[in-house]
Amino acid sequence: MESATAAVGSVPVEDFAEARAAMDRRAWAIADLAAMVAEGVAVPEQAREQILSRLRRALEAGRVAEQRLVSIRSAAAVEWSQWSNIYRALGGSAPNSTRVDFCG
Repeated sequence: MESATAAVGSVPVEDFAEARAAMDRRAWAIADLAAMVAEGVAVPEQAREQILSRLRRALEAGRVAEQRLVSIRSAAAVEWSQWSNIYRALGGSAPNSTRVDFCG
């Protein structure tokens, strides 16, 4: 789960397919972890502390990745809105129109 979370945080903003694949890998890792917990796998005390520490680090990395994805989503929405306004100002659905609304 750590490597899957790190992958989510390191995906380039422009690569939506890779971001989706990284999110899928992280979801599978979480599902595998949940299955282990549901099965009641016995873990020695020393290993349990190490596992909890690693899970806390993965949780923090997940929070960072989530914030990054939210900012990417916001940026994409802003860009879409700007291009939508430009499209409408140029006459959008009226291909024969020569009128340009530059007041916006």
